[in-house]
Amino acid sequence: MKEKSAGFIVFTKENSEVKYLFLKVGGRLDFPKGNIEEAEDELAAALRELKEESGIDKIRVIPGFRKVLNYYYRRDNGTLVSKTLILFLGEALEKNVSISWEHEGFEWLSLDEAIIRIKYPGYKEVLKEAEEFRVRKTEGGLGKWFGEA
Repeated sequence: MKEKSAGFIVFTKENSEVKYLFLKVGGRLDFPKGNIEEAEDELAAALRELKEESGIDKIRVIPGFRKVLNYYYRRDNGTLVSKTLILFLGEALEKNVSISWEHEGFEWLSLDEAIIRIKYPGYKEVLKEAEEFRVRKTEGGLGKWFGEA
């Protein structure tokens, strides 16, 4: 079985401190993400899932960041799933989070805190890449805001 999902690595800046949003599910940290629906493009799916899972709809998408992770997981019924996850990078306009029924909670973490606590090695690597990209690209005010500013 195959699945294709899209989501966001979301950050916010407060003064000079950068924090990343993680949703808690099954005792682990996860990015806001979900399956791409029929006739939906990757970015539209990522934006929809971000709103559904975190309540965030005001986000500045950082252009040029698109990472693909491929991995396998096993569903509760034992079915092995081949998953492709497309991740975008975005800056949240506000830190107010309203999680969906799918999650147990959320946290805004510094890069160092997140690297220590993330369990999946692929997530650690993509988060490091996102941070490097953010540092290079966000200082010039690039990106497009979605939602009302």
